[in-house]
Amino acid sequence: MIPKLCQLPRVFILILLSELLALLFTLLTFNSAESFWLKLGLYSFFIFWTSLVISFLLCAARDWLNAKSVGISTLLATVIVMTTTVMSSLIAIPLVDVGVELDWHNPEQQWFVFRNLVIATLISLAWMRYLYLRQRMHNSIQAEGEAQFRALQAKIHPHFLFNTLNTIASLISIAPEKAETTIERLAGLLRSNLRPSQELITLAQEIITCKDYLFIEQQRLGEKLSVIWDVEPSCEPYLIPPFTLQPLVENAVYHGIQQLHKGGTVTISVKSDEHSLLLSVINPVPDIANSRGNQVAHDNIRERLRIRYGAAASMTIEQHQQQYLVKLIIPQTLEQESA
Repeated sequence: MIPKLCQLPRVFILILLSELLALLFTLLTFNSAESFWLKLGLYSFFIFWTSLVISFLLCAARDWLNAKSVGISTLLATVIVMTTTVMSSLIAIPLVDVGVELDWHNPEQQWFVFRNLVIATLISLAWMRYLYLRQRMHNSIQAEGEAQFRALQAKIHPHFLFNTLNTIASLISIAPEKAETTIERLAGLLRSNLRPSQELITLAQEIITCKDYLFIEQQRLGEKLSVIWDVEPSCEPYLIPPFTLQPLVENAVYHGIQQLHKGGTVTISVKSDEHSLLLSVINPVPDIANSRGNQVAHDNIRERLRIRYGAAASMTIEQHQQQYLVKLIIPQTLEQESA
C-alpha cells in the first residue's frame, strides 16, 4: 500500500507540499512583514527535513510495512511519523522562536511539540486513508480485468471444439500426420488459456496462438480460408496482453470467412511507429453481418486495454463495403510489468 517515497518525482512533490505547509503556518503566525520571511525560512527548513526523514524511514521500511495487514501497517507508519515529528520538534526548539534552551516545563515548547505532533498525525492518517482507498480501487479494477480475461479464456466455442474433434477424427484414417499436428495445435491453443491474466506475453507468443487456431480452422475450411501475415520482425519481442490478437482473428473467421460461400483471406498486420505497436486484422464479411459476437470480443479487448494502458491504447473498427477492419494501437513494452 505504501508507495516508493524515495523516487525522484515523489521527492519533488514532497518538497512542494512541505513548502506549501510552511507557507500556511507562516501566514497563520507571522506578526509583521519583517518576521514573515524569517518564519517562512524556519518553518520551511523544519518541515522539509522532518518530511524528508519520514519519507526515508517509510521508504526503508516499505516492504516490511506492506507485508502487514492494512490496520497494522497504518498503525506502524503513523508511529514512525509521530516519533520522527517529536524528535524533530525537540531538535528544532532552539532554532524556532519559542525558547533558547530545551525546557520540558516550558508551556510554549510543550505547545510547539504537541501542535506539530497533532498536525503530523492528522496528515499521516489522511494520507494513509487515501492510499487505502486508492489500493481498493486498484484491486477492484484488477479484479474486473481478471474476471473479463477469465470470461474470454473460457469462451472457446463448443462448436469450434466439436468441429475440431470431428476434423481430427476424419483425418486419422486419411492423413494421420495432419491429425497428429492438429491435436498438437489444439493442445497449444488450450495451453494458452492457462496463462495468468496479469502476465504479458511477447507478440511472437500471441502469433503462435493465432497460428495454432488458424491451422485448425484451415483443416476444416480447406481452401475457403487463406491467411496473409505482414509482421515486422522487430515487433515480435514486444509485450502485449494475452488474447489480444487471437479473438480478432477468430472473429474474422467465424463471422467473416465462414459465412461466405467462397471464403476469403484474413490479413493480419503488425507494424510499429516510434512508441506504439500497430496491429490490424482485415477480413471480408457478407452483406448482412452478424456483429453481436464481434461486439462481445471487441468490448472485452477494449476494456482490458483500457485497464492496463489507459488512454495510451486504442481500438477502432471500420467497415467499408464488404471489408471489415479492426485496428489496435498498443504502447511498446519490453519489460514485464508488476501486477
